[in-house]
Amino acid sequence: MTEMRWHKVLLVALLALALFFGANHLYRRYFQQEPFIEAICRLEGVAGAELVSEGGGETLLITPDDSYQGRLQALVAAVEKEMARRYRKPLSIEIKDRRTPRLERFADAVSPDLFEAARSGSYRAAADRIARSAAEHGLDGSLFTVDSRRLYLQARDGSGYLYLIVPLPGSPEGEGGSANA
Repeated sequence: MTEMRWHKVLLVALLALALFFGANHLYRRYFQQEPFIEAICRLEGVAGAELVSEGGGETLLITPDDSYQGRLQALVAAVEKEMARRYRKPLSIEIKDRRTPRLERFADAVSPDLFEAARSGSYRAAADRIARSAAEHGLDGSLFTVDSRRLYLQARDGSGYLYLIVPLPGSPEGEGGSANA
């Protein structure tokens, strides 16, 4: 008879835990994550957004509109502002791009310049080399910008586009962070 009671107690405890964690998961998904994603998708230049959990952290994947012509720096700032306002949980941001073979070669050519500029602070020299490389690769346009935390490079080639973000040393994401490629 006592053996039967332990089974009931164990079953009730397991059901309570499952109910608690299930309700917590549903609350986070439907009352936090989905409204946050909807708010991000309403930002100018954002076609889609997705939260991905990997390695104990979460990454916000942003898909920009194909026609987005604004600055990558402004897009990231708008996403971060919405993230601080609605989500309040640290996320890394990754901007998806659509690379053509020409953009892929351009990215390979300028990546060392970006990382050297981030390391040394020689942004003007990097901007000159990037502009020359963009012209050599025959791209429709490229834009290199810098703020206090990151280097931003965006380039276009017909319907393809490239977005690279490199964290600066000393910034929160620069401490062992990686570039968005």
